[in-house]
Amino acid sequence: MVSGPSSSAIVTQATTTAPAAPQGRPLTAAEERAFAHAVNLTAEDVPGFSAAPKEHAAETPAEEALQRRLQRCLGGSGSGRAKPALSSENFTRRGNVLGQSVSSAVGFASSAAQASAELAQLRSPHTRVCLSGYLEALFRSKRFGGAPVQRVSIAQGTPPAPGTAGGFGWRIRAELLVRGLPVPFYLDILGFVFGPSEVTLQSAGVLVPFPAGAQEQLFSLLLQRARAHPLSG
Repeated sequence: MVSGPSSSAIVTQATTTAPAAPQGRPLTAAEERAFAHAVNLTAEDVPGFSAAPKEHAAETPAEEALQRRLQRCLGGSGSGRAKPALSSENFTRRGNVLGQSVSSAVGFASSAAQASAELAQLRSPHTRVCLSGYLEALFRSKRFGGAPVQRVSIAQGTPPAPGTAGGFGWRIRAELLVRGLPVPFYLDILGFVFGPSEVTLQSAGVLVPFPAGAQEQLFSLLLQRARAHPLSG
């Protein structure tokens, strides 16, 4: 399955109740891991999919330069590196010429206030402009399954996320040039901010987007799990 860039790279991202961190105190690494473990997707959530081997390819100097350019466009210095998000496995399913993949990730800001400020930035038209330029350059430099990428576009939305600070959404569409024929590729990134955490669902499909009904169900599952494990910071 062809997969796109991770959501954490693109955006600077149970029945018992976990104890909340005291207001104003940054979460400990153990608290972050426990929350991410409780929220992230598992194999049982996506029947018919299988976990793909994790990729550990290091970023090239050109990709690191693009990351810095994106951060400068968004208003940062472009010199820092965000703390990596805690991700689920990448689950894939193949059928005929169609391929689908789905995963989730949980990132953390230093406080709920900072996470809310980052949400406002994610929703801004300026971020869409910055992200469009970044993705255009990133995809242009890559070949997926040996196929060059062309005609990258991005659309922005706001999925409902009741009980949270709010949601955000992106649909990235590109064409893979396979034996001279354009093959559409879709990458959807849906997310929400809950306390100091940013939870994202990333799904991709070749020829057609990841099924909307399944996507909505998985997004709702992440919402339910987050609300069952409140955090504050």
